[in-house]
Amino acid sequence: MARLVNVATIAVVLVILWINGMKLLESLEWRFIFFPTSTISLTPSDLGADYEDIYFPTADGETLNGWFVPAPSRRKETQNRTALWFHGNGGNLSHRTPEVVALNQRLNLNVFIFDYRGYGRSTGSPTEEGVYSDSRAAISYLQSRKDLDSDHIVFLGRSLGAAVAVELAGSLPREDKPEALILISPFTNTKDMASVHNRLNPFRFIVPNRFDSLERIPHVRQPLLIVHSEHDEIVPLSQGQRLYEAAGEPKSFHLWRGAGHNDDLSLGHEELWASLEEFVAALQPQN
Repeated sequence: MARLVNVATIAVVLVILWINGMKLLESLEWRFIFFPTSTISLTPSDLGADYEDIYFPTADGETLNGWFVPAPSRRKETQNRTALWFHGNGGNLSHRTPEVVALNQRLNLNVFIFDYRGYGRSTGSPTEEGVYSDSRAAISYLQSRKDLDSDHIVFLGRSLGAAVAVELAGSLPREDKPEALILISPFTNTKDMASVHNRLNPFRFIVPNRFDSLERIPHVRQPLLIVHSEHDEIVPLSQGQRLYEAAGEPKSFHLWRGAGHNDDLSLGHEELWASLEEFVAALQPQN
C-alpha cells in the first residue's frame, strides 16, 4: 500500500513539474518571438504628415496605441480606402513611420498602424493569442469610425504581422472580412522557422507550431498580394513561395529584387511601388 502511495505521489509531482516546465518553456518561447521596445522615436508629423494618436481597448482589458494617417486626398468622408498595418515582431510602430507615410502618400490611402500589447505605449505582454485579440480590437476600432468605409479595408502584414493578418482574415465573419491582403516577407509557421535558424539545436523538434499561416491561408478568399525580398536573410524566400502556392485565387506574387528582410519600403524600387499601385487599383472601385 505504501508503495502505491509513493508511486501516486511521484506521479503527481511529475505532472506538476511537467506543467511548470511547459509554462517556463512557453515564457521563454515568447522571449524568442517578441522583441518590443517602448521608446517612440519618430512620428508621421516629423515627416510632414497629419495623424491622429489613438488609444483603444481590447476585449481582455488591455489598452492599445495606434496612429491613423488620413489619405492626402479624400473626396467624400465615407468614400475612402484604409490600410490596416500589422507590423513585425521587433521595435514598435514608430520604426515603421517612413514606410507608413510612403504608403499613405504614394497610394493615397488612409493608414492605421497599431502596437500589439507590450509594444510602444500599449499595455500588457505579447503572446500569440494576445496579438490575435489585439488585431480584433484594431479592426473593431476601424469599423466603429463613421468617417471610414468598412467595405474598403486592406490588411497589410509584414513578417510576423503577416501571420496576424492571415489569422484575422480567416476568422472574421463574412461581412467583416477585409477587401484584400498584402503580405510582405511572410513565413509559413514557427516550426519551419525554427528548422531554419536552429538546425543544430535538438530542442527545435519540440517548438510548438505557432502562427501557422500555411494551414490558414487556403481559407483566405480575398485578393492577395505576396511581396518577398529576394535576399531575405530572416524568412527564406521559399516560405513566401509556399504560402503563395497554398493560397487560393485571386493572387499575385512580387519578388522584391535586391532587398533583405528589413529593407525600408519607402526606399523600395519603383518596380515594387508599381506592383503595389497596380494591386490596389485593381480592387473594386469605391462608390
